[in-house]
Amino acid sequence: MKKWLGLLVCCAALQGGAAYAIEGLTGSTWGTAIYNFGHEDFQTLGNLSQGIDWFERRGYRFTTYAALRWRYQSNEGRFFNALGPAVGAAIKRGPFRLGTEYYWERTQADANVNDRALVFVDWYYDWDLLKLFK
Repeated sequence: MKKWLGLLVCCAALQGGAAYAIEGLTGSTWGTAIYNFGHEDFQTLGNLSQGIDWFERRGYRFTTYAALRWRYQSNEGRFFNALGPAVGAAIKRGPFRLGTEYYWERTQADANVNDRALVFVDWYYDWDLLKLFK
């Protein structure tokens, strides 16, 4: 955990000594719920995230965030079900994000918290074909 705090302090120090207003309070959520009639099974999984966009330079935005992740399966979900918080830091540009994250996953199977440190690249982009061809 000390490494994470050190990374955040270094990034803040690189910004400079002057005080700046934050760029944004960005959040997101995604999820899905499925009922499988053949197996009489209900499943859901998702993510809820809230972040702070600290500064932007040359189109790159530095953000930190906290998130809640879950997955649940009603039948035989013992090895699938999990819930846990995460914290992370990322640099965003356009639809892409590069970052690090620490995730505390509590699974139903062993009732233990599995700590995981991650490095990731993700992206999101949506479109409307009718608007693209107008």
